[in-house]
Amino acid sequence: MKPFRSLFPHLENHSTVGPADELAENTRGLLGSAVDYMVCLLADIFMPTYDGPSNFANNVMGHRLYYGFRTIIQPDRKALAPIFIDRENGRSAGFEEAVKHAIYKTPFGGPHKRVKPESFYTNSWPECFCQTSPQNPADKCPPENVVEVLNNQLHREETDGKETDSLNQTDFTSR
Repeated sequence: MKPFRSLFPHLENHSTVGPADELAENTRGLLGSAVDYMVCLLADIFMPTYDGPSNFANNVMGHRLYYGFRTIIQPDRKALAPIFIDRENGRSAGFEEAVKHAIYKTPFGGPHKRVKPESFYTNSWPECFCQTSPQNPADKCPPENVVEVLNNQLHREETDGKETDSLNQTDFTSR
């Protein structure tokens, strides 16, 4: 972790964010997990520390994408491993340039079509995102006053339902 921490000196986790005594009180670790999630969600950059499926990382990445495509770095670990091994073995010449080159080949959290086996929870685009100029009208973004529009529709349905009920009662009693 030393090379990683030297590159990212402001790295935070639940141990550095909250007081240790508060975290120790929660024996199930739920508070620590919640703090981890919020730190990852609100961070300027998120880089998952796994190389496979993880509910935590999938949910954080999906949440970050949903709230504005916040930067997510998913480095090619196979490309980075030899670079870090060389550094550990004392060959540090060109280390930063090699890391930058490997990192810049990876996506940085922008919108991209989901490709299997990528999880829906990791990337819910385009299904959960409206479009300002869609080809299909069903994909259009809702109006800014969506709550008002929905309330008006509900009111119309209630009014239409009452009128229909009163007409049905009138028809029944007139027979």
